[in-house]
Amino acid sequence: MKKNLTAAACLIFLALLASGIAFAEQANTGDRKLDSLLVKIDERAKADPDGFFLRLSQKHDFPEGEIRRAKEQYDLSYGDLFMATGLALKINRPVGDVAAEYKQNQGRGWGVLAMSMGIKPGSPAFKELKANAYSSAKHMKAKAKARKRQQKLDSEKERKLNRKTQDESQGKRKKK
Repeated sequence: MKKNLTAAACLIFLALLASGIAFAEQANTGDRKLDSLLVKIDERAKADPDGFFLRLSQKHDFPEGEIRRAKEQYDLSYGDLFMATGLALKINRPVGDVAAEYKQNQGRGWGVLAMSMGIKPGSPAFKELKANAYSSAKHMKAKAKARKRQQKLDSEKERKLNRKTQDESQGKRKKK
């Protein structure tokens, strides 16, 4: 009995540890709310990567190709790419430079990197990064809802069209 309880406790501990490590790898700014927003951005961007790149390009005024290259070259998550682009805008450097520096010092996290680049936690620039993350996460959520609503409408239209076609074909059969 004790062996079973110990084994179950170990499995639960390992599962929690693994999920904590996965979360820590996705976002590490030193600010739990911002980390949470970056995880949401990452999840929602996976549903519409092209829309994410386009919006990020328009919002931060970087060429879309530069942002895509940084993601591919440095294997960043969408949340990390969002931070790299926002930070690059604040310090007036290319996205690739910020992404390279982040990858080189990834264990330190975004908060430490931002501080080393002159953006201190609690500063207006950091608060603006956080506000941009919030508005982007909110925008992406609204886009996802709209996309889901449109898919539902399209599905209903297709069902009605199929039903109408089926009724017409049954009506023709009855007439013959």
